[in-house]
Amino acid sequence: MLHVAGAGVCGCCGALRPRYKRLVDNIFPEDPEDGLVKTNMEKLTFYALSAPEKLDRIGAYLSERLIRDVSRHRYG
Repeated sequence: MLHVAGAGVCGCCGALRPRYKRLVDNIFPEDPEDGLVKTNMEKLTFYALSAPEKLDRIGAYLSERLIRDVSRHRYG
């Protein structure tokens, strides 16, 4: 089984993660030099507007991702 670092789920079960987490993860490209993925940011924005009750969770998870990337010196 593949283990996604810090996610606590195996690679084959990624679809079982909450949708907002998958959408947040998808805005970050494989290569940080590519910048954020605009179409995936639009999908996340649409989801956030469609499910405003999830805004707190989306914000918290996005903050968690950003803190993790900054602490690993991934500034791209």
